Amino acid sequence: MNDFEILHNLSMGQYKPGNTVIHNLNPALKIMALLVLMGMVFFSPLIPQMPLLFFLLVIFARLARLKLRFLLKGVRPVLPFLLLIALIQMFLIPRFYQTEALLHFYSWELHPEDLLFTGKLFGRFFCLFLLFTLFTSVTTVSEISHGAEILFRPLGRKKGLSHDLSLVITITFRFIPILAMEAEHITKAQASRGGSFGTWKMGLIKKMRLYIPLVIPLFVAALERAEILVEAMEARCYEPGKERSRLAEYPWTVGDTRALVFLILGFLLLLLSRFLISIGGSNVRF
Repeated sequence: MNDFEILHNLSMGQYKPGNTVIHNLNPALKIMALLVLMGMVFFSPLIPQMPLLFFLLVIFARLARLKLRFLLKGVRPVLPFLLLIALIQMFLIPRFYQTEALLHFYSWELHPEDLLFTGKLFGRFFCLFLLFTLFTSVTTVSEISHGAEILFRPLGRKKGLSHDLSLVITITFRFIPILAMEAEHITKAQASRGGSFGTWKMGLIKKMRLYIPLVIPLFVAALERAEILVEAMEARCYEPGKERSRLAEYPWTVGDTRALVFLILGFLLLLLSRFLISIGGSNVRF
């Protein structure tokens, strides 16, 4: 991977236009499906369920006519940080062990429970990353804003509250490619001043140490972008808490109803699997 092509290698937040079944679903239904699938990823009690979730996401990607390579290419930039978290989980987090240690290294011990927990961590992160990438690839930012506003309407009686909450979510998704572009600019600036970015013969630890100094400039750039956004909104006389009309409407269709039925069935199956495992008295939590 080229260190200077951060925005090119970022798949999350990049919308891929299309006229598929997944693209044409109601935005509110897409957000509900995202939340349900997130619950399935977080509350899956066993590792064998992770491949099933991955297979389900692959089916959705095929229905949306998205290549699996496009969904996976964004994993590599965050893989070093994930490996660091996995090492911390394996060696530094105390747990209750029921088996003997597989490996001894000074005062550290590696047990099968550590490997299982790390495998579950990798599986959940992997499925969550694919899920968010798939969601942002088939849903525009305006659709996310519209769907979030519909879902937030029952939460408050104040006029415009749902719009303000959806605006926060919209700005969050807007900042994903912006931060990637800023990180790319900072990386090129550091390399022009003698930084080692773009060097292939470099270990994982050295590459992680190389990226740590980018955090503060990236944070400052994000604050500057946020300040520009606030000034632009004030220049356009934006007032929070006001109801607003929309240029495009997204009506509910028969296909949305069918997808909602499948979504409810999937949620009920998740609850049923949790209930059956608890009734069975299984002590395996991985």
